[in-house]
Amino acid sequence: MALAKKRRLSKKDVNRLFKRGKTVKNSFFFIRFLKNDAGYLRVAVVVPAKISKKATARNRIRRVLVEAVRSGHFLEKSYDLAIVATLDIVGKHPKEINRELEQAINKIISQ
Repeated sequence: MALAKKRRLSKKDVNRLFKRGKTVKNSFFFIRFLKNDAGYLRVAVVVPAKISKKATARNRIRRVLVEAVRSGHFLEKSYDLAIVATLDIVGKHPKEINRELEQAINKIISQ
């Protein structure tokens, strides 16, 4: 299931995030983040074609990341996030990805 429309970042917001945001790196992805005034978390998930030539594989990774964001307890935090997957995410179990994402977002929130 997709994120609610208000929880997604527009292309303009993603560009602003990559210009002015800070970065947290992880073993499966890196996250660009910036505090926002919306009062809730907004997310963009990027899975480059470099990870897999097959769109089905990229979409599966995207779905796993989006579901990990939706199921987290951090949706009320006021941040913009761009989650960019890296090559190491291929073949990983969703629980492992979920755990890594939660650790990364907790690191962002604690800053």
